[in-house]
Amino acid sequence: MKIKNVIIRPVAPNNGLIGFASITLGDDMALNSIAIYRKLDGSGYRLVYPTKSQMKMKYIFHPLARQMSKEIEQAIFEECKNVFEKNCDDRYDKTDVRY
Repeated sequence: MKIKNVIIRPVAPNNGLIGFASITLGDDMALNSIAIYRKLDGSGYRLVYPTKSQMKMKYIFHPLARQMSKEIEQAIFEECKNVFEKNCDDRYDKTDVRY
């Protein structure tokens, strides 16, 4: 499936959480509330898919194929560069990014 319409919603940073992503797969499926965290070493981002807590953590959705996971990461991380890195010259001055 082709990944379309990647939307990043920045949030006030909290324990590494910097935003949420929504994507559209093809013309048929929307996936929302994918958490975006900045890696502790500052080398990039990582994704956390939504879970449901009932006795055990269960993913609401999660890519099963490694290739699909890489494609989702690539699409979201590319948009993260546009949203987080191009809008701010200084990582401590986030005045251009709306939270």
